[in-house]
Amino acid sequence: MLPRAWAGVVFTLLAGAAALAGDIEPNLENLLVNTPQDEHVSVLVYLRDRVDIAALDRQLSVAKADRATRNHTVITALQSRAALTQRDLVGALSAMQRDGRVASFQPFWIVNAFRVDARPEAVRALAVRADVEMVYINYPIDLIEMPDSDAVAPPARPGSNGLFAAPEIGLVVIRAPEAWAAGYTGQGVVVANIDTGVAGGHESLASRWRGLQSEYAGHPEWAWLDPYLGDNSFPYDQNGHGTHTMGTICGGAPGDEIGVAPGSTWIAAAPIDRSFSIQQTVTDAIESFQWMVNPDGNPDTVWDVPHACGNSWGLTTFHGYPPCDQLFWSYIDASEAAGTAQVFAAGNEGASGLRRPGDRAMDPYRSTAVAAVDAGAAGWPIANFSSRGPTYCTPDGSAAIKPDVAAPGVNVRSAAPGGGYTQKNGTSMATPHVVGALALVLQACPDLGVDAAKQILYDTCLDRGTPGKDNLYGYGIIDVYAAVQLALVHCNPCSGDLDGDKLVGQSDLGILLANFGCTGGECTGDIDGDGDVDQSDLGILVSHYGSPCQ
Repeated sequence: MLPRAWAGVVFTLLAGAAALAGDIEPNLENLLVNTPQDEHVSVLVYLRDRVDIAALDRQLSVAKADRATRNHTVITALQSRAALTQRDLVGALSAMQRDGRVASFQPFWIVNAFRVDARPEAVRALAVRADVEMVYINYPIDLIEMPDSDAVAPPARPGSNGLFAAPEIGLVVIRAPEAWAAGYTGQGVVVANIDTGVAGGHESLASRWRGLQSEYAGHPEWAWLDPYLGDNSFPYDQNGHGTHTMGTICGGAPGDEIGVAPGSTWIAAAPIDRSFSIQQTVTDAIESFQWMVNPDGNPDTVWDVPHACGNSWGLTTFHGYPPCDQLFWSYIDASEAAGTAQVFAAGNEGASGLRRPGDRAMDPYRSTAVAAVDAGAAGWPIANFSSRGPTYCTPDGSAAIKPDVAAPGVNVRSAAPGGGYTQKNGTSMATPHVVGALALVLQACPDLGVDAAKQILYDTCLDRGTPGKDNLYGYGIIDVYAAVQLALVHCNPCSGDLDGDKLVGQSDLGILLANFGCTGGECTGDIDGDGDVDQSDLGILVSHYGSPCQ
């Protein structure tokens, strides 16, 4: 474990000559040329001197930092760097504001950047500063439009107790009820979404909002962010999309059984599609991610920070977003380094390709993109609207397989604002299933890092389509029960010793067979894909997740 004092001193600056001026993104250059000099342009100004998040993340992983240390270290490194490097630019922006060249500006520490609304000549003056690396358009940001559904939302199905609905079919397909029966409901895990908001009073969600817990007395803003109106007193949703996705993450009794992780609690930020009259931008998303890294404003606490967050939004090439630009998306990577797994919808453009940032494949985990399957159809086919790969957002521009995993996204029944339930289609509906699955995995093994938790989901998917990872299903359909079992193995000090006898042998293989089982003619314990569940699968299990006891 790393000492807390380490957080203030261990961060790595990006290399670069201080004398170099910044660059103007090509799309912004075109905008500046066509904007009258007396009008303002909204831009994002990224400073050159910043924390190397990838290096810091690796250092924390090597040190086996626990979640609290990781969160504290990342926050303080980012805040310290911003405090040290932003002062001169704040002075310059303030001077420009006094003479009318800048209308307003907003600093961020999660990426060491500013949102600036300024005249074109002021934007150019900022870009040539030695401390500026890149200036981007403050792009609009919106939801992934949902495909139409001809189906009518079915009524609640009576459960075994005769009072509540039975679990939705998508939950059954991913084996969530089996994980619940084993004691894993997401208890003790905090989940989140960055969406249109959440109807905090909905029967299936109200008791799970963290703002009602005693630790939040007088501080609902630690559990709900409204970057549009600043109404942080109680969560609401004028659109309905965010309520639906949160319902699939954690909705449940006293409402219907619609959520994968009904034992978890939730917080939410609402920067997406809030108003038809005022366009939301990347600034709103950056503000939301920054808040989510440290909701209560205290880097010495981690109980308020979500373990996993769903993002059912994404942008296409049509929106003009810079392709495969890692600096532009660095606030997402900072959030994951601080301990929150971020999951993105692949998009509903079918063969036209994935939306950003789900199209990134800079490593196996950034960014995790989710495809949609039809849980009500035989064989669980991929939805025809589900975006598919390959992607070319790789370190060398070569093709990579995307999406990463699949989950139910056709006729998904979940919560609606004002009460009741509605049915929606889309990879937006598939994504919250994966967030809920991560909550169960992290209950089973709380000290798992973000990458390790995602890898467990990858390793336990039910393969569909072309054997192995493919551009339709990714690794396959998530299997929550198998993922929980593998997480338990990971957390065992003797990782392959499933029966606790300090040896790894045939009895452990028997447990592997019993836990992973065989369903639908496909053995979910067949880790090596050879059609059998045997000693080679146990060997892979051990080699991936630790050495056996000696």
